[in-house]
Amino acid sequence: MNTSKESQKQMRKDFLASKPRSETFAYIVGDGIYINLTNRCTNDCSFCLRNNGDTAYGSNSLWLTREPSPEEVLSAIDSIYSDKCSSFVFCGYGEPTCRFDALVKTAELIKQKYPDKPIRLNTNGQSELINGEGSTSLLFGLIDSVSISLNSANADEYDALCHSVFGSRAYDAMINFGKHCVGNIPVVQFSVVEETLSNEDIEICKEIVAKIGAKLRVRKFISENDQNPEGK
Repeated sequence: MNTSKESQKQMRKDFLASKPRSETFAYIVGDGIYINLTNRCTNDCSFCLRNNGDTAYGSNSLWLTREPSPEEVLSAIDSIYSDKCSSFVFCGYGEPTCRFDALVKTAELIKQKYPDKPIRLNTNGQSELINGEGSTSLLFGLIDSVSISLNSANADEYDALCHSVFGSRAYDAMINFGKHCVGNIPVVQFSVVEETLSNEDIEICKEIVAKIGAKLRVRKFISENDQNPEGK
């Protein structure tokens, strides 16, 4: 037994158990409504906001007491919706595609009630490892924009930074997910965090994304008290 790894797992378990919990299924960021579908994630990124915090952009705790049904998410959206809302974003303290069926159903409900408002998915791009390659097509016609966290210029650096449960397979799967989205989802972009990469690596990331036919956004690191949406 690797006692060091077991100790780290226990520390992580204790850390998560200590977090204040809420039923914040939807919250406002700027002029958008963000959807907090789950706390599950296949990554454990060293720079992730939730490693040191409980909230985002002035929200209540995003650590959930339980995972909401699609109907409960829609009810939460309705309770905070106003004419100022310009879009909906699947983005909370977890990877939305870990609850793929709930993601798709929630998007369907939103499209039915708010057909003129675009829906964006913020994701680590590992959905095809989680849900199977054919699952991506179920997003077409529901998701108007997808933002994929590229994070690194190659698989080894990605694994060292993001610690995916899928190990070295995660990086190529993420790239392939992006390829399958291009041409089927209107806006496809990858993102990197400026403070975690060298200028040289950022240029490599630009080349990778350009070959796919997507866009690259270089964003700032986000702190818990940041009021500027997604490090813009």
